[in-house]
Amino acid sequence: MLSLASLAMRRLWAKLRDFSAAQGGAIAIIMALSLPVVIGFLGLGVEVGLWFHAKRGLQSAADAAAISGAYERLAGGSTNVARSAAEQAAATNGYDGSIADSMVINIPPASGEFTGNSNAVEVIASRELQLLFSSLLSSESGITIKAYAVATLKDGDDPFCVLSLDQAASGAVSIGGTANVTLDCGIASNSSAADAVEIFGNADVLAGNVHTNGQISVSGSGDLVTTDGEKENAPRVNDPYAAIPQPADAPCDFNSEVKVQNNSVTTFTPGVYCGGIRISGGTADFSPGVYILKGGDLVINGGVTTGDDVFFYFTEKSGTYAEASIAGNAAVTLSADPDGGAVGDDYTGMLFMQDPAATGTSNKFNGGADMLLTGTIYFPSQAIEFTGGGNTGGCTVLVGATVSFSGNSDLQIVCDDAGVTTPKAPGRVVLAG
Repeated sequence: MLSLASLAMRRLWAKLRDFSAAQGGAIAIIMALSLPVVIGFLGLGVEVGLWFHAKRGLQSAADAAAISGAYERLAGGSTNVARSAAEQAAATNGYDGSIADSMVINIPPASGEFTGNSNAVEVIASRELQLLFSSLLSSESGITIKAYAVATLKDGDDPFCVLSLDQAASGAVSIGGTANVTLDCGIASNSSAADAVEIFGNADVLAGNVHTNGQISVSGSGDLVTTDGEKENAPRVNDPYAAIPQPADAPCDFNSEVKVQNNSVTTFTPGVYCGGIRISGGTADFSPGVYILKGGDLVINGGVTTGDDVFFYFTEKSGTYAEASIAGNAAVTLSADPDGGAVGDDYTGMLFMQDPAATGTSNKFNGGADMLLTGTIYFPSQAIEFTGGGNTGGCTVLVGATVSFSGNSDLQIVCDDAGVTTPKAPGRVVLAG
């Protein structure tokens, strides 16, 4: 016969068994309800991983396409050749061109920092992916992944002191007659012409190197000697001054032409000269600062002209653009501001600059051995005619639509202390975005 204690113990164990059975059923129910959610999150995690994998693959294809296209540009290939190389590289790296993929290759880029840079290749790619587990959580049927890449040509180390920006002109850099041109720097032409750089007549040219998008033509008794070689069918040189802003428009400080003649001494102050400046004798000294020639030319054909830390900007008034002319019997010594303190940081190292919208003929710098111009001479849409100029140990950079020499010129490019940004040839390909 069981004691009361034993009976109580049996009843307790029975209750515990009943509770355990009830608890197990609840866990089973909870597990049954939560298992689809757990599986769903696991599936979503796997699907997100697939998205990242697809994104990485598409980005690799875009990067490869941009780099390959840019290498073709570095080798002098045309836009079409570079685009074909980019397409082939994309296909090799997983881009299949199916209906779910799209890729746009822009040379030059159509957006961003490198817009308009013909040496840069922009690739925009996208791929449509169907939703799997995530379709349970979204009303959308698919997702679009995107990739973007820009590759460009990084400037090399060799500086140029002569650069022609015109992309088609014959004789974009022209040296002829009896010119004797010695350049302690390079010559570059962005023209694709067969005579993008021409040397003819009895001209003798010694330069650091010659770099042209087209070809070099040496004819007659002309002679070209370079210390670092010549490169034809090469990529165009980027204009290092294209982003420099134009000085703000301002009313005229001087409406009529300011003249300096024999036996006179004139000190010029910065301002807007709408009638131009003509120096035919005497002495003209330009105080540091910005001089805006608005519609009226700067003409120096005699006398003595000096000025340190100066910047001359040539722009338009009533449809007429100002130009520069320096003749052979003038003694001219002008230097740009090397640190921007007198003219502003935007114009550091810039001596002459013309409005890029200018139309007209050419700007003549024919000062002979008595002309010493330190800084950049920048006329992006007009010609520069340069004759003479002894600039030993100085820094003169000529950048124009076209550049011609027809006299004895000795340009050196020792620009470390002049504040001048020198043009440089593309040297290597870099992935920029």
